[in-house]
Amino acid sequence: MDFSKVLVTDSLSWELFGAAARERLLFARGSDDQDLPSRGGTACQRALSLLVLFDQIVLHDFGEAFRLPDLEKCGIVEVISAVEPTNVQPLRVSRRKSSSILGGYPSKGMLQSVALIENFRPFIVNRLLAGGNIEFFSALAEGLKVSRRRCLELFFDYALAAVRGDQAACANHIFTAALPGDLLRDITKELFAYSSRGDGMLSPTNYVLLVSTIEANRIAIIRELSAKHGLGVATQHYGECFRSEPALRGAELDAVAAANRFLTVRAAFREEDGFLPRVNNIREALALRKDPHLRALREQLALFHRSLVAGDTDALLEARREIKRARRKLQRRAAWDRALRWVAYLSVPVGVAEILNGTPPLVGTSIAVVGAAGAAGSRKVEKDNEWVLFGT
Repeated sequence: MDFSKVLVTDSLSWELFGAAARERLLFARGSDDQDLPSRGGTACQRALSLLVLFDQIVLHDFGEAFRLPDLEKCGIVEVISAVEPTNVQPLRVSRRKSSSILGGYPSKGMLQSVALIENFRPFIVNRLLAGGNIEFFSALAEGLKVSRRRCLELFFDYALAAVRGDQAACANHIFTAALPGDLLRDITKELFAYSSRGDGMLSPTNYVLLVSTIEANRIAIIRELSAKHGLGVATQHYGECFRSEPALRGAELDAVAAANRFLTVRAAFREEDGFLPRVNNIREALALRKDPHLRALREQLALFHRSLVAGDTDALLEARREIKRARRKLQRRAAWDRALRWVAYLSVPVGVAEILNGTPPLVGTSIAVVGAAGAAGSRKVEKDNEWVLFGT
């Protein structure tokens, strides 16, 4: 994995902006920093880990409100703003057919929203199911005797058919057969018309469409930024849109998996001997960036990740084993170094004795070769295991 640069977005960037505000490193326009996290938790630890591990992080600001002048000046952080995706093609429909079902022509914004929701529908359904607040669809699913997932899929199918003006698809849809006529008319009339009720309240169906549109827009923005800057993405919520496998089970280490593995290794250090490299704020993260063993730790995280994926073992237990194994090797290396110092000391007099006796200096040469080979082996042991010295 390339640890040179990564795009940090959604709640991970939000956590870093919050940490910067707490340490007075944040410049915010107006009072936009009032909703930032007031204290750090696990998500903040994960975000700070990215700051430790990567040479530079590109922070995505959704609202064009934040800057980190000191960190930007040092080249550690770059802040980029993007509020709306710029490259969204609206759904192609017959406006006349659409208006016959919706009761009015669909706007370009509506057609863009539908196109985005369709592009990211599997992820959006997952987010809706995980986020709650879909009681209407839970009740509807029970009435239709289908799962909540299937019910949401059916709703999106109906909404898409209505926007396209597909009279046959709407007529043959299960909603048409199962729902009371007045309820179906209300659902259809209100599709994407967020102010149609006039009371400032969203209908349950429009709530789902609004949340879906917001989520789809955010994914599209992040994808554009990733493609434009040629960067991998560190995201708390949208990971499945940017990787083919789950972060902690995929064969390749990505940014979020690296941060999670880093937290696991830190916890293992604590359980082994009580020592834990501190990274509770940005200043502590910056101090750890200067650690001479950081490169070795990065390489170890990739090896650690691959061993966990292959063996499906307990992460914390495996990290503790790796720490013990590396420390034992370093201890043996220290003992071997002491022996090598005696070899170096003894090689001169033995060689001299051989020359004085008129015999070829075979023994002295052998000792010198052993000394050189031992020194090379010692250096390799140190290089392979120095990651356990990180933060010391």
